[in-house]
Amino acid sequence: MLAVTAADTAAAGRAAAEQQMTDACRIERTGPVVTSQDGTDTTPTTLVYEGPCRVKPAGTAAVIPSATAPSETWQYKLSIPYEQGANVRSNDRVTITGSQDPTLADLRLQVRNIDRGTHITARRIWCTEVSR
Repeated sequence: MLAVTAADTAAAGRAAAEQQMTDACRIERTGPVVTSQDGTDTTPTTLVYEGPCRVKPAGTAAVIPSATAPSETWQYKLSIPYEQGANVRSNDRVTITGSQDPTLADLRLQVRNIDRGTHITARRIWCTEVSR
């Protein structure tokens, strides 16, 4: 009889999780503002990840108090393949580049935190919606 290890189970779970990643996204990191000699400011970006993902709501909208009017901010849980998420960090920017749900088209998110663990099946990335 073959012994099934935790690593075997995690690998099977990762394969199953990736089959549910039918959306697509791009994750970028913005660098510090660079001012050229002519005074033009640019903000360089670095591609961190581009590929399949899964987008799920992470609960209800959070209401942010304001002096003028309260606003809502939506929370999402983004899943990407386990092996691809090691370089994702808080404050990275996510753009949903493809989805079967048309309301997710061009959705822009900011990474809040990332789940990490030895036997997790996907990188689950907790995000907040930013203006489109």
